[in-house]
Amino acid sequence: MELELIVDGKDIPMNRFVEKMIAGINAGALQSLEGVDENWQELNLTISR
Repeated sequence: MELELIVDGKDIPMNRFVEKMIAGINAGALQSLEGVDENWQELNLTISR
C-alpha cells in the first residue's frame, strides 16, 4: 500500500513504517464496512475541521 498525506496543500513526508501503519489501520476499518468490495483498489479520505 502507498499513502500520501497532504495537509493544507503541503505534502507531509512519512517514513515507511508510519505509512504502512496508517494505511493498514484505514484499510482494516474499510474492509469491516458492509457494502465495500473486498477487492477495493483506492481509498480517498478527507478530514476537515
